[in-house]
Amino acid sequence: MPAHSSRVRRTASLSADAVVAAAMRIVRAEGLAAVSMRRLAEECGVSPMALYRHVADREDLLVRMLDVVADGVRPPTGAGTPRERLTAVMHAMYDAFRRDPWVVQVLATEGLTSTRVLPVMEAVFAAFAEAGVDRARARDSYAMLFSFVFGEVLISHSDHSDTQARRTMREVDPERYPHLCAAMASASPPGSRDRERFTANLERLLDGVLGSG
Repeated sequence: MPAHSSRVRRTASLSADAVVAAAMRIVRAEGLAAVSMRRLAEECGVSPMALYRHVADREDLLVRMLDVVADGVRPPTGAGTPRERLTAVMHAMYDAFRRDPWVVQVLATEGLTSTRVLPVMEAVFAAFAEAGVDRARARDSYAMLFSFVFGEVLISHSDHSDTQARRTMREVDPERYPHLCAAMASASPPGSRDRERFTANLERLLDGVLGSG
């Protein structure tokens, strides 16, 4: 069968969901920088122009990809205390972003979001309200918790033994920086305590927002 005929057939069977699924495969295997319309067209076996029948542009594509990730973050049910529900949401966000760390870059640098995360945000603010946190403090606390999740994902994603940062820390002069070196010497191997660290630090943050009592 001629190549042109095969490409026409693939174009006819293409859908927005298929385009987004292909983009998700690329980003998970090769990173966000690899997600271009040209690379995506190659993955789908169509011409780049064929993609624009299903996504408006790269921004539209990224928002649809964020939708996929947001669908994996379920808002908590009404059961449990406000603190328990907030803990569940933050863990769900952490797990989703650990699976797709590229999301942090998109949200932080490209100003995009998914409307599918609105139920989760509503659940967070409902938990704050039930716990007696006023609206202004709730907004600030949400921003703090969201930034915390971002930071933990970035640390866990980049925390490998062969990074320049870790090599630099191993070469720090212990006589000049004794406390720093002592702290670094007691650190666990990269990645070994990601979940434990996240849980402990989240509890400290929630103590500050809700009180430890």
